[in-house]
Amino acid sequence: MNCRLCGKDDVLQKSHIIPKSYLRGLKKGNGQLVSITCDETTVPKKVNSDPKEKLLCRSCEQFLSDNYEKYGTRLFKSSKGVKKTRKYIEFNGFKYTEYYLFLISILWRASISSLEEFSSVQLQQQFESILASSIKNKSIKLQTSLKLDHFIRISVVRVVDSKGGVSDDVIRSVFLHFGVEHGKTAEDGIVYYFMISGFLICYFFHVGTDIHDIRAKRIGGQLVNRPQIKIPKVELSDLKQVHDGFKAVHEKAQSHTL
Repeated sequence: MNCRLCGKDDVLQKSHIIPKSYLRGLKKGNGQLVSITCDETTVPKKVNSDPKEKLLCRSCEQFLSDNYEKYGTRLFKSSKGVKKTRKYIEFNGFKYTEYYLFLISILWRASISSLEEFSSVQLQQQFESILASSIKNKSIKLQTSLKLDHFIRISVVRVVDSKGGVSDDVIRSVFLHFGVEHGKTAEDGIVYYFMISGFLICYFFHVGTDIHDIRAKRIGGQLVNRPQIKIPKVELSDLKQVHDGFKAVHEKAQSHTL
């Protein structure tokens, strides 16, 4: 079977789409998590919630771990070089390309996955190949004047509820699977997002009308190539999809026991 990253015919490992250390942190020593679907009929259930499938060879699994996941999964857990204020969290010594491609690797794995949990992420095969190439080459440069982050801007915000309706412990313990939002027009683009450990991660796909528009566009909470970044804190009530997800969790917790 061919590895989806290097293309070699090799024994494939059971690859995690969402890094294992993220899920381990959510479980907090328990073997399972409670899965809740935002509808009126599906009953909450306990699940292993460790989605993985045979995608990568052992060498590529190790490559992702060494080059991206060791840094990416620890960044927001470390207290070193971190300053917290009421409005934002500041990180010093930020490695932009490494973290950007870490998040791209999660999006790429979600897109090539055949698991139902990631069915909302459907990139074109040509785009999947571009992402895989950037991951392998450890570079976001596409051409002389074009970079991957001209077309996929990544925003990261810390979700909070300053009114105290939802405790920070609860916010940090909820994992929202990948969702998608389509713009009203083709020029508005498309947004994929997921939330873990209290951080909402959004991928904004936007081509733009010309190269100048592509380079100039900015979004709130966008990751930037600087050694010091500020992750803004955003109220839960200002994030409709996230707020609706927490509302569903609360309502089903009231009507079901596990």
